[in-house]
Amino acid sequence: MIQEKVTLKYHVLARGVILTDQHLLVAHCRGMDNTFLPGGHVEFHESIRCSLYREINEELGLTSEVGSYLGAVEAGYEDEGVYHQEINHVFVTQLENVDPRTNPESKESYLVFYWIPVDEMDRHNLLPEPMRKLIMNYIRGTKGPYFESTFEDA
Repeated sequence: MIQEKVTLKYHVLARGVILTDQHLLVAHCRGMDNTFLPGGHVEFHESIRCSLYREINEELGLTSEVGSYLGAVEAGYEDEGVYHQEINHVFVTQLENVDPRTNPESKESYLVFYWIPVDEMDRHNLLPEPMRKLIMNYIRGTKGPYFESTFEDA
């Protein structure tokens, strides 16, 4: 019996919850049907906070203030025959001079950034899905840090 070889990828990500006037800044990759929080991959020899600061600067051309740690969200998904597993470290993040009536301009051609009302995370398919609960816990003032997952408890 020939066993099909499966490609596996593991991602460590830094994400920012950027809230203004009950609006959340989200990123959208052109051609996809979901949104996600701004941020990206942690690079070797770089702290998670520095990664988030760098990613926001690269993607938006803006200076950010990476604040308190909110928690982590782990998720797994398959994309074009590749299994991806990720851990998202999430921080409260501030941007200077932002207005939720104006979407920030992306510096990356494949990304679009826009504001959504926090009660429309489902409608905009914010992924990974457990991120929505983490954000709502933070907004409601539930004591954190939080941990959410797409995996069932063992």
